[in-house]
Amino acid sequence: MKNKFLFIFPIVLLVFSCESGFDKSLISKTEKLISPNGGFALYRYHIESPMAFGSGFTVINILKSDEKCDVTDRNILRFGNNSPFWIKWKNDKTLIVKCLIDGGKLAAHQPIKTEVVKWKDWTFNVEYYSMYSSGLESDFIFDSYSISGNKIKFKSNIDSLVFNRDEVQFSLENKQLHAMKVTMSSYNNKLGLSFAHYNLTAKGSYNKKPFQDEQSFIMTKI
Repeated sequence: MKNKFLFIFPIVLLVFSCESGFDKSLISKTEKLISPNGGFALYRYHIESPMAFGSGFTVINILKSDEKCDVTDRNILRFGNNSPFWIKWKNDKTLIVKCLIDGGKLAAHQPIKTEVVKWKDWTFNVEYYSMYSSGLESDFIFDSYSISGNKIKFKSNIDSLVFNRDEVQFSLENKQLHAMKVTMSSYNNKLGLSFAHYNLTAKGSYNKKPFQDEQSFIMTKI
């Protein structure tokens, strides 16, 4: 009888663990993306595994803009262990999501697959890609910037940095912008995504409104 109790006890613990919320200490990289009409905020954050042998995953949640996000809540959208690295609002009810496939290899065609996901009141048009490479972060201090056509240009007194608008997604943090540039690369006639990361720091104040219009994430502390 004693052995049966020892066998059942871990199962009971597992059930209660699944029903409770996530441990807040496991949450990191929290940021939000405001909807076009300003009525909703999409939150994206990473949840580390509580087990040493487990792997973390990235999730999203969507709330009304005046609601506080409870990052411990389990009522969230997860794309398996695939990472939603690129998210844009198409309109207030539809979003475009690009996911990096966990352990994915180079493929003859990218995206490798697509699907439509329905979650709560929203529709997600999801594309899945594999990675070719990811470079180290670079730092750049800018005096000014300009947006013209498909180009976003940052200028310092000695150099400049130019992005294509359709290849970059920004995250805003005080005087700093974090830019993720995504391009397609090939090797042996197979394709994958290359990632480059930039920390852009303004020397003085700058107008953030154009970057909000570009659907930049806003880094948050919750």
